[in-house]
Amino acid sequence: MLLEELVFQLGGLLVFAVILGEITARMGISSLVGQILAGIIAGPVLGWVHPNHVVEFFSFLGLLILVFLIGLETKIDDIKKDVYVGIGLAASGALLTFIAGFFLGELLFGSFNIGLAIGVAMISTSTAIPIKILIDRKEYHTHTGRIFVIMAIADDVIAILALSLLVSYISAGSVSITYVTSLFLAILGFIFFILTFGDKVINRFINFIQKSHDQEILFTIPLAIAFVISLWSENIGLAAVTGAFIAGMAMSRSYFRETIIQPKMKVFGYGFVIPIFFAYSSIFIDLNTFFTSWHLILIILAAGIITKAVGSGFMSRYFGFNRKSQAIIAIGMVPRGEYGIVISQIALAAGIITNQIYTVMLSFIVITVILTPLLFMLENKIGSKKY
Repeated sequence: MLLEELVFQLGGLLVFAVILGEITARMGISSLVGQILAGIIAGPVLGWVHPNHVVEFFSFLGLLILVFLIGLETKIDDIKKDVYVGIGLAASGALLTFIAGFFLGELLFGSFNIGLAIGVAMISTSTAIPIKILIDRKEYHTHTGRIFVIMAIADDVIAILALSLLVSYISAGSVSITYVTSLFLAILGFIFFILTFGDKVINRFINFIQKSHDQEILFTIPLAIAFVISLWSENIGLAAVTGAFIAGMAMSRSYFRETIIQPKMKVFGYGFVIPIFFAYSSIFIDLNTFFTSWHLILIILAAGIITKAVGSGFMSRYFGFNRKSQAIIAIGMVPRGEYGIVISQIALAAGIITNQIYTVMLSFIVITVILTPLLFMLENKIGSKKY
């Protein structure tokens, strides 16, 4: 592919995402909807943008910056007391979703293995989207927002353990409990290390480099640290985006967070790579398969929404959350993300699922991303009259 064509695709996708995002924002709808629609129009509809490694790189960079910014908004001291509640809600939602996905695979496709793949692929929630919406709504620094942070981390840990079990089953025909246990302990150790000892080292280093009085360095170094921790996270089996989130949390107490790091990162992120991430997430939809398999997508979509809503949202009532918070948690657990795509790709490569099922799962993931801001908008309108 020619460089000119790649630049055209990247620039066109960015322009579409920014313009449609601004239009939907002025209509009172989340800009995420416009940015995602931009990907559908530029990709499957007009055929201007196709999946390629260059645009995918910028998309992934946008995701890393987004979760890093969310991490900067999060202080570990604010979420300590809600750890067990958040883990419990994440686990109940994941368990119920897996059971539903497994039985759907058995019922719709008559295969135990397909049921396992679909169940595992449906587990993980992409919490970057609902957390961004909560930040926009000024509801992130609330009890519900704090719970979401814990659920985001717990959900990623559950997803990577489920993925490890699936890969172990695919490759060896059995499950290695020893490997999964060691992976779980390594993940916990990594998170604990970064948020305790790493927190102090990182912030002392940032304080030291500020003596140069160069604000650009105070943008570059935190970004480089986030990349290193993301790579480290990926190497131990946890997603790179989780590492970027934890890196942001580690820097949330930095003296330069509000004055330099956050403002510069927002300009780079929201002005360039983050809109590309949301737009690129929807260009993979195969419209032909989408229209021929709409009934399968609808069934899996309904199961995915209901199980998360019941397993996490409804169950939160037993932890003292009011109806508004229950609704926010239920909606926030709707969008699926990168783990679902990765798991589906592994199952496809192993011959467990067909191309049709893969497209169904991909469409399910993209639709949940599109639905989430719309459901939040609906909840906001209903909630303003009801609560």
